[in-house]
Formats: sequence, structure tokens, C-alpha cells
Amino acid sequence: MSRILITGSTDGFGLAAARQLVQKGHTVYLHARSASRAAEAEKACPGAAGTLIADFSSLSETKRFAEEANALGIFDVVIHNAGLYLGPIRRTEDTQVPVQVFVNVLAPYILTCLMNKPKRLIYISSTLHKIADPNNLNDMFWTQRGEAQWDAFKAYCDTKLQVNLVANVVAKKWKGVTSVATIHPGWVATKLGGGQAPDSLEDGVETYVKLAEGDYDQSLIGPYFDPKGKLGEQIAAAVDEGLQETAVKLLEEKTGLKIPA
Repeated sequence: MSRILITGSTDGFGLAAARQLVQKGHTVYLHARSASRAAEAEKACPGAAGTLIADFSSLSETKRFAEEANALGIFDVVIHNAGLYLGPIRRTEDTQVPVQVFVNVLAPYILTCLMNKPKRLIYISSTLHKIADPNNLNDMFWTQRGEAQWDAFKAYCDTKLQVNLVANVVAKKWKGVTSVATIHPGWVATKLGGGQAPDSLEDGVETYVKLAEGDYDQSLIGPYFDPKGKLGEQIAAAVDEGLQETAVKLLEEKTGLKIPA
């Protein structure tokens, strides 16, 4: 049985995956952004080992989360599931990065840099990375584009491409040590997906569970999975080493952190 940490596990895919993994006998830790959300999650996922609390739009809270996670020991699996979809450009107080960009990209990057290496590391991406604009990478933090140009949907697509870029860098750096993968769980009627989404929650959760349990070819370097655990394909930009280098350099400069060798 594995020790598993799932961020953003108070609802949607994260909570559903946590419940299944607990039922299968794994030791699962949840994450919530507030104490009230933590209480709700623990009620909805009986048997969870505990809940870590942090607001991933805060640099200091994200770093504290990493410290508290490390204090629990080494996890077999970490699933970077927390994400933010539509909304205004709201900038974080400590970094002046749009909250959506911080939660979707900087938070998993910071945790990757600071947390103990797990055996399996899973990032939640989206098929929407395929319609992202790689040319926007140089303005990842929206310093050149202003509030008047903010488009939450396009920004979300870009953040998912950026997650893939980071995951692929980690996969190459940690080859032979950690299995790193990304998931497109499907467009599902969750709080993030909206009521008109056509896909099945169960199909997406199946992918979470398969990857958490290591039920895939772990010799693959940076694989990308679709619902039902099917191997998918990333766009060429996601595996472009130049774009990967640019993304990581920007994240290093903004956070002062580097992905460990």
C-alpha cells in the first residue's frame, strides 16, 4: 500500500480519487485551502490520514505546506491536482502574479522544488494545453499584458501547457529516480468544469488511481494520459526543450527556487 498526497482534494477529481484510494487501502492525505474546507473534505472522505491546509495563491503558505508535508515523511505518490479556472486577473500580494497562474503553475513548481522526492509524481494538465499559445510563455506572469488584455480561458490553456513543460523537465532531471506523468482527466461537470461538461468523472478518476498505483509503464519519460488511463499525446510545444528551458528559467527567477538535480 502507498502513502499518497493529493492537493486540491476537497471536491471534484481530487476528492473522488482520494475516496477510491482510501477504499483500496492506501494511506491518503488531503489538502484544503482553509480549515472549514478541510473539515468538509474529511467528512466526505472518511479514512483519510489527515489534511494539510494552505492557500496556494500565497507564496509563504505554499512553502509552509511543503515543510509540513516533508515533516510527514516521504510520500510514495504526490498528485498536483489543485487548480483554478475562470476568474478575474487578481494578482497575489507577495508576487504580483495572477492568482490563476500562481495556483496552476507556480504552486506545483514550488512544491516540486521543496518537497521530498516521491516515487511517483503526477501533474494534472488538460487537453486545453493543445490550444495554448506558446508565444505567451515569455509573458507567463502577465507583466507585459495588462488587466485590459486578461482572458481567463486563454490564460488557463497557457497554464496547462506550462504545467506540461515543467513536468517534462522534472521527468528528465529525475529519470531513474521518480516516475513523472501528466494527466488530462477529461472535461467533467465539476466545480471547475461547469454543468455542461460531457465527460465522465469516473473515467478521469480511473486515470488518477491507475497512476497512483503505478499501473502503467513507469519506464516512460514524462508520459501524458487521457481518461481511462489511456496513453495520450502532448503537442510538440510541450516537449520543446527551448520552451522547457524558458519556462523553468522564468519560474526560477520568480521564486528563487531550482528543481533539485
